[in-house]
Amino acid sequence: MINSINNHLKLFSMLSFYYFLFFAIIGNYVIIFPKYLTTIGFSNWEIGIIFASMPIARFLFPFIYFKRTLSKSDYLTSIFISMLSPLLLLSHNLYLIITSLFLIGGGFSIAFPYVEAIAIQKLGNRYGKSRLFGSIGFIVVGISFAYMHINPVYLFIGLILMLSLCGLYFTNDTTITFSNEPLDLIKYWWFWTMLILVEISFGGYYDFFTIYNLNHGISKEDIGWIWVVGSLAEIFIFILQYKFISTFPPMSWVKLSVFITSFRWLILYIFPGNLEVVILVQILQAISFAIFHTANLIFINQIYKNKTLAQQFYAGIAYGLAEFAGSLIAGMLFNTHLFLFESIFAMAGFILLIYGSSKIKA
Repeated sequence: MINSINNHLKLFSMLSFYYFLFFAIIGNYVIIFPKYLTTIGFSNWEIGIIFASMPIARFLFPFIYFKRTLSKSDYLTSIFISMLSPLLLLSHNLYLIITSLFLIGGGFSIAFPYVEAIAIQKLGNRYGKSRLFGSIGFIVVGISFAYMHINPVYLFIGLILMLSLCGLYFTNDTTITFSNEPLDLIKYWWFWTMLILVEISFGGYYDFFTIYNLNHGISKEDIGWIWVVGSLAEIFIFILQYKFISTFPPMSWVKLSVFITSFRWLILYIFPGNLEVVILVQILQAISFAIFHTANLIFINQIYKNKTLAQQFYAGIAYGLAEFAGSLIAGMLFNTHLFLFESIFAMAGFILLIYGSSKIKA
């Protein structure tokens, strides 16, 4: 009994540390890296292309497992690729940077769902309490952004090295099981299309939120803390959501979060440069990300038997295909009207949900 409790606590700790490192990397990627790319001479269009390379890899790689099961050797290979690829970021060459982020995205598309499958199967209701450490990692990077004066590439390399070493721990798990059940994406086409539209709307937020606010007079220091506010809101919800998330069907929460997301982008468009409004809008990250993400996972777990493959495609479509399209579109649309367009994308997703959810009872 004692050994079982100790093993569970160790697994919880390692998963929490993994989430901390993974989302610290994401924080470095979305908060610090865009500004760095502008300082070394890349245009908005080139930055859009660079940021499209990682998500398109995260979309393409899951198709490898459409007819075969994810294995531990695949997982180890993904760790090796992710560990070496960041070295290419030391170059200021557009094509080498694109190649690096593409390979990192491919590695993440295998490693992260593998770890997520372990977390969901082993932690159950405690998943949110472990996942919140990802938001803490994001916060640490957000605070560092305000005061950091080092090359973010060095931070990127160091974090991925630590993540890779941490990830090796999960190869010891021998009880994780993977289903070979095929995945029917067509039956719930409206859900997957909604997911694409909503994540496209996040393209401007993840890739240009920092630059957008700098251009409207908000200081670098304030922007770092603005990112922190969003992550704190996520943590608050991740801690408490188990108390209320089951009170309504998951699709009800998805609809609410998508509507709030559209409203959030519209407010950013109407009040550019208003620090107080931007901070208040960041609090809505608790709904438009944390609730949205959790409700989506619950929904796909209800409708699909092959939960690991569904999760891979969820990550691939949402954080792969949609982020790829979102990065390109944000790069093309980046101007004072950017968040108006993002609001329209999210609202289109909400309309699809109204249509599709009328046909189900989940």
